[in-house]
Amino acid sequence: MIEGWNVIDSDAGIAWREYSFRKGAYATTLVFRGADGLVVVSPPSGLEARDYDALAELGPVRALVANNTFHHLGQKDWRARFPEAESYCPRGSIAALEKKVPGVRFRPMSELRLPDSIQWEEPPGFKTGEALLSVPSKRGRVLFTGDLLTNIQRTPGPPVKWLFSLTDSGPGFRLFRLAVWLFVKDKKVVREWMLSELDKHPPAIVVPAHGPAIDTPDVAEQARAQIRKL
Repeated sequence: MIEGWNVIDSDAGIAWREYSFRKGAYATTLVFRGADGLVVVSPPSGLEARDYDALAELGPVRALVANNTFHHLGQKDWRARFPEAESYCPRGSIAALEKKVPGVRFRPMSELRLPDSIQWEEPPGFKTGEALLSVPSKRGRVLFTGDLLTNIQRTPGPPVKWLFSLTDSGPGFRLFRLAVWLFVKDKKVVREWMLSELDKHPPAIVVPAHGPAIDTPDVAEQARAQIRKL
């Protein structure tokens, strides 16, 4: 472990951490080594200098990914800290993100250079794009599920807490139905695509956009069970 980060595979530069983006609300970032340096998915806001510096053990930061139109809060801070880094997002998210983060140019994820072993997809069936990534590690494949599957442990207070309970969106490893309402255009398309991907690249570890990583032996089947609820 490096200070402030949970390292999954130091050789592959894979690490994650939770961060607070609003009082009582938390998100998760994933870091891995791309073709040119570290890729930071859902860059955290509110970090201290030592949190950025700790990543030097894994390599230089070269890419900052907003996996959808909500995970953009750390972009300006990270661009200031790492001026050589470029910002990326799903093609369908570019217009919205460039309005939300004025002054930052977002490039489509298709332009991000990644090793062939890393699977990146912008799945069909979403309204404005979502980025899902599968990264190989010495412990098996690491799947970043964005806001589709989450592992929220600390739910906000009422009335949002009531919505979590009523929709079975948390706590725990769940289909995040609140995000489904916001992001998903065609549930059947997303369900069939996601189940196919889980069969082709079953994860050993899931890193969601909200909540800690899950690395139980049955995590792939847990993910399938939740996706079937779409």
